[in-house]
Amino acid sequence: MKKQIINISILFMYSALCFASSPKWLTDLEKAFPTEDYVRAIGEGNSESSAKKSALSELSSYFNQTISSQTQALRCIERNNSSYIEKGDVKQNLISSTKSDLFSVQYTNSIYDKRNEKFYICAYLGKKDVWNVISQKMDAVMNNCKTSLKQINKETEILNQLIQLNRTEQLYSDFYSLYEMALAIYPHRCSEYTAFAEKIVSELSVLSSIRSQATIKVIVNGDKQNRIKGKICSLLSQNGITVAETNTRYVLSADVFWNESQLNGIYSSIPQIQITVSNNNTGLAFFAAKCERLSAYNREIIEQIAFANLEEQLEERFITECFE
Repeated sequence: MKKQIINISILFMYSALCFASSPKWLTDLEKAFPTEDYVRAIGEGNSESSAKKSALSELSSYFNQTISSQTQALRCIERNNSSYIEKGDVKQNLISSTKSDLFSVQYTNSIYDKRNEKFYICAYLGKKDVWNVISQKMDAVMNNCKTSLKQINKETEILNQLIQLNRTEQLYSDFYSLYEMALAIYPHRCSEYTAFAEKIVSELSVLSSIRSQATIKVIVNGDKQNRIKGKICSLLSQNGITVAETNTRYVLSADVFWNESQLNGIYSSIPQIQITVSNNNTGLAFFAAKCERLSAYNREIIEQIAFANLEEQLEERFITECFE
């Protein structure tokens, strides 16, 4: 009996020592980092770096869940607005894409548990610090949105209105990313931003008719199999711009140069393209791209590579440079 009491005493002493050696955030996270002031998460892993990644992933999950619950009403408004198409899933990349711009995620010192051979670490954000940065950025983007909307009404050329509309939508997208983060930090402080979001969605809906007015006829010289024309038309349509053959307001003229040559059985090509969007022979938007020299032992192969490279240039830059 005496031996049993001694063994129990030793066990309690061992547990007390283990408890005493553990940091407060591991034994009482709320006390170490109160939810009122912090967003925090504990991660574990086989190494310190994997524990950090785990903690960051937990932080991301917190924002995902909070944002989903906080933005349901506004998303319903956006879904009911036929002109607004939600671009991408902001939530999934929220932490990784914005942490370097908005704030620095901080970490506690890691702790290693010999019993289960795991590292533990706590990642945390100070809510006040994050809010100060986000709110300043939102205020700036809101002002830019308002200025951009006013500029649309000042423009008399439909194409210029369309370009300004696209810029405004991009600004709103930037604002919404910040707004979602703000909702996850201090939802009760976001009433002004929610009102702005609802208002601008409504205004963008009204202005969306600009796209249907900016009808474009596409003419491509030097094309093969109408493949480049098809790509241009596809990109325009994807961005809500109407492509037609008659009764159009604008003409898009493209000249494609393949610059092909053959020497000692090796085929080469330096594909390039020049695009002008005009109204009554007045150039309003321009685009040019030139690919690096391509070489192959087969003409068909070099043509396919040339097509692919030129299409890639169009995908990456055409809409941005001409209509944004």
